[in-house]
Amino acid sequence: MTADVIRLAVDVLLHAGAILLAGFVFVQVWRQGAVLWRVLAFPAAYLGLVAGFWASVLVLRAILLRRITPGTYRLSEPAAVRWIVADSFMRMVQRSFLHGYIDDFAPMRYLFYRSLGARIDRTFFFGWDAKITDPWALAVGRDVIIGSFAVILGHSVEGDQVILDRVEIGDGATVGIRSVIMPGVKIGARAMVGACSLVLKGTTIPAGEIWAGVPARKIGGGAAASPKQV
Repeated sequence: MTADVIRLAVDVLLHAGAILLAGFVFVQVWRQGAVLWRVLAFPAAYLGLVAGFWASVLVLRAILLRRITPGTYRLSEPAAVRWIVADSFMRMVQRSFLHGYIDDFAPMRYLFYRSLGARIDRTFFFGWDAKITDPWALAVGRDVIIGSFAVILGHSVEGDQVILDRVEIGDGATVGIRSVIMPGVKIGARAMVGACSLVLKGTTIPAGEIWAGVPARKIGGGAAASPKQV
């Protein structure tokens, strides 16, 4: 079974489940008969869609996330297939009507990523349209800043293989705007990754150091100050 087929199947099943739940809620409220109830049927159906979405998050976590482990796998192996299913869900969220809520509202974003296994603190600052592709592979400390349009990857597809690894970001660290963090990266406390940088797989940035460039390299040291624009 190809990755594209798996992605299509996940997309169809999750959308179908949410739509069926929304339809069921709509019919039940509409059947109350009164005009007020029929008016309320539409927002009730919308809430049904949201409930279906969160139900899929909980099912995904219960069935798959604890079984996604770091390693290098062929795309046909069960471990890779589990990741493809979880990744397909994340792609679906990016296309859904809920993406704006998750991206714009900190409480929703915190709840969503925590539900999918991310270890993040409430003090975590997330810039506009930054992306975490594999929240189950992310551990973030306190007062961390992720700049706008930055991308944090917990996977790398290379040929017929996928590499899965965790990303760890220490307390007070900063990832600048439009930077890309590859799997297996460890960023120490108070370290800074400059804007538009690429941190390669398996890189360790010691505490307090400043890295930048493509690929990112050390350009400074000492306590890192937060950038004025993220």
